[in-house]
Amino acid sequence: MKSNKTNLLTLGLAACAFFSSPAVAQVIPASTADKGTGRAAWLDEAKYGMFIHWGVYSTLANGEWVMNRTKIPVAEYEAMAAKFNPTKFDADAWVAVAKNAGMKYITITSKHHDGFAMFDSDVSDYNIVDFTPFKRDVIKELKEACDKAGIKFGLYYSQTQDWNFPGGEGSKWDDAQKGDFQNYIDKKGIPQLKEIMTKYDPSHIWFDTPHGMTAELGHRFEGVVHDINPDTLINSRLMYHGNKIEGLKEEQLEELKDMGVDFLSYRDRSIPPHSPWEYWETCMTLNGAWGFNAKDNNWKSPKEVVMQLVEVVSKGGAFLLNVGPTAEGIIPAPAIENLEAAGEWLKVNGEAIYGAQQTIFDGKGDFVTLSAAEQKALDKEALATGAGKAKKGHQQKDYAWLATGRKGKLYLHLFKWPSEPMVLHGFDKDQVTGAHFLADPGMDGVKFSQDGGTVTIELPAKPVDDLCTVVCLELK
Repeated sequence: MKSNKTNLLTLGLAACAFFSSPAVAQVIPASTADKGTGRAAWLDEAKYGMFIHWGVYSTLANGEWVMNRTKIPVAEYEAMAAKFNPTKFDADAWVAVAKNAGMKYITITSKHHDGFAMFDSDVSDYNIVDFTPFKRDVIKELKEACDKAGIKFGLYYSQTQDWNFPGGEGSKWDDAQKGDFQNYIDKKGIPQLKEIMTKYDPSHIWFDTPHGMTAELGHRFEGVVHDINPDTLINSRLMYHGNKIEGLKEEQLEELKDMGVDFLSYRDRSIPPHSPWEYWETCMTLNGAWGFNAKDNNWKSPKEVVMQLVEVVSKGGAFLLNVGPTAEGIIPAPAIENLEAAGEWLKVNGEAIYGAQQTIFDGKGDFVTLSAAEQKALDKEALATGAGKAKKGHQQKDYAWLATGRKGKLYLHLFKWPSEPMVLHGFDKDQVTGAHFLADPGMDGVKFSQDGGTVTIELPAKPVDDLCTVVCLELK
């Protein structure tokens, strides 16, 4: 586990001011402690992944909860599923989008709450191969494409909630949904988990909405995963929904650890101020929906994508960004365009993201003026960013700058260009030995001086990159 005292980043919550006065902030450079080497170490190195919500619900183009929200009868939904035919699906093209975006792993819905399997299942014929005219196993095709491209491949599986199988958890509006929960677990939940583990060897299993889960059942699901592959990661939604993670007690966190959970999975569209665990992830949507919604064109800009990615990395986490393909199997063009633009930035500045770690800032000085009470309130409300459902008062954060680090380097991500020199405190004597732009290391544009623990940075009149200019400080 991480120590909050030595690894907490708090400047990000206060860094919303424009540089109307000299940028002054207390700085303690990134921890140089060695990171963990366990099975989740690759997630900490990867930092950035693609979430894909895709299924029969895409046909209605109204989000992944449309069956539940509009109370579609089971038979009517099945009739729609029987016509699902995504003829434009191309696994290699999808993986290429992720790779061009700079993403290092993919997590896709193998079975969402509607109960429909996007893989060839022997457990239930309610799947894309047996139940549709498409007759192709998209999970198998994506696994093969990811392996070729060097992308980690993980599977989302709704372990307890199922609106099709009798007894599956979730609200019920149709007599066909009524039944015994344990029977669902024994006849579908556990057997399908064994299937996807055996057939597709995923790097991680992403559980969700653990209604009805008990510790005993959690151990049973974990045992299925790790008996087949001890290296497969499991997220905390095996037992606790993301919206409960921030309120978990120490004994509950220990329960997850003892159960074999590898990383905390925070509430949808939220970025926590800090995490008690070394490995954690948050998921975000590129627009307001997870599954395809034809009316939702509120796309995040490339700058917003980069800003949220940097914020997550600056706090020590991994960022899972969602796309919702159409019923035909197409990732919407605006999503691709914005992801590729952010990917171009990563090609230049990836050093400050992949494997980078959090730093400590306490927000003192003239950078922003906040009382201790105001700062505490910001910390509390800094959990959600992006569109969609969020707690009252939450909103997209807008930062002037954020910082990430690694041993020997501190990276300053500048989203708003300073009009005066940046003044940073908290360094050891003569600790900064050099400074340069990641986008142009040979450019003689960054001047710095150090006086005791204070470093002053002077920059040219204009940024090197309008999206986000990264200044690298080299540390002794």
